[in-house]
Amino acid sequence: MTSSKRDYIAGFIAFFFGICILLASFGISKTKLAGVGPDYLPKVIAIYIIGLSSFYLLSLVFSKTPSKEKNQKEATAIENKTLLLTIALLIAYVALIESLGFLLVSALFLFGQMYVLAPDKNRNKKNIIFFAVLAIVVPIAVYLLFVNVFDLMLPAGILG
Repeated sequence: MTSSKRDYIAGFIAFFFGICILLASFGISKTKLAGVGPDYLPKVIAIYIIGLSSFYLLSLVFSKTPSKEKNQKEATAIENKTLLLTIALLIAYVALIESLGFLLVSALFLFGQMYVLAPDKNRNKKNIIFFAVLAIVVPIAVYLLFVNVFDLMLPAGILG
């Protein structure tokens, strides 16, 4: 399958996924404890997904440059390896979040995901340090936001 066919398929899948989320969000009960109800965010995300996938499909249709075919087997092998590592990281995240806690597991997950998704040329010492700093700062910021602003507790694990 050529990359342009895959691009169209990915665009249509994302569009269909957005439609499904939008339709499912109408089934959420409309209780309002704050300014907006629990159906608000799923609807916003669905509209963003639909809009972005539509824009992506339109850009494919009106693109004047043909897609460049690279070494297909090598690219597919790299994509498959990245996909499998991402799935493994997600499974580990879900399995460990209750026991180790949000901060620790999120930092490890973010570092691992950034390392997996970074091209080989960007896996140098400078970027690895940047990955580590970002993987520590982002979960702390999210934790503080959820605990102090939203007044929601995240799993503390061994740290709490």
